[in-house]
Amino acid sequence: MLPLRRFLALAASAAVLTACGRTPEPEPGTPGEQPQEQTDPCAPNGHLHREPTGDWCHCDRGHMASEQGLSCLPDPDYVPRDGFDFGDNGEHACWHVTHGPFALVTAAVDRLPRVDSFHTYYTVKLRPEGGQYVGTFNFKAYATGDFIAYVSDASVPLAVREGTKVLEVAATSPIPEALRDGVCQGGLVHMVGYELTDKVQYTVTFGPTPLPELGLVIEHLP
Repeated sequence: MLPLRRFLALAASAAVLTACGRTPEPEPGTPGEQPQEQTDPCAPNGHLHREPTGDWCHCDRGHMASEQGLSCLPDPDYVPRDGFDFGDNGEHACWHVTHGPFALVTAAVDRLPRVDSFHTYYTVKLRPEGGQYVGTFNFKAYATGDFIAYVSDASVPLAVREGTKVLEVAATSPIPEALRDGVCQGGLVHMVGYELTDKVQYTVTFGPTPLPELGLVIEHLP
């Protein structure tokens, strides 16, 4: 009997110790409580960019990133612009039509080729979709300021996006006839102006259009 009693006593002690050491159940949250959303420190005059090299504020026009912390402050040197300056009206871009450097990019469903080499004449091949042609390409601005997309056909729809946001076109203009038919040799005919920001990743989408390809030069005007 003694061994049996000793066994029962040890078993009872183990049960008590186990109960005392049990991890308490987490307290339930408040019914209907929603998880808190992270606020954008750059808002309302900009938005946050998260990159491996560090977070930074992409501030709206008329504002600048604070040197201390993540926020967008009014730019004391900002002067509202009056119109868009197309510079030499495409003369330099047209020079690349005949002198290069040249590059060929082809639209694809599973990848976005880049079209952000400055001073480069691109032949952009679009992909068929729905009986027409479309294509989306990556473009990363390496400066802040005015950019111009020079294209070989003004009828091709063009959209520049930052994420899902479609950027507003600053201005459009045909390349002057003397340049278009002269140094351009018809390779570029139209200009579309945008205001872009350094380090921001954009996408450039063409189409839908019946044209399977077009010529493109994108330049920054300092």
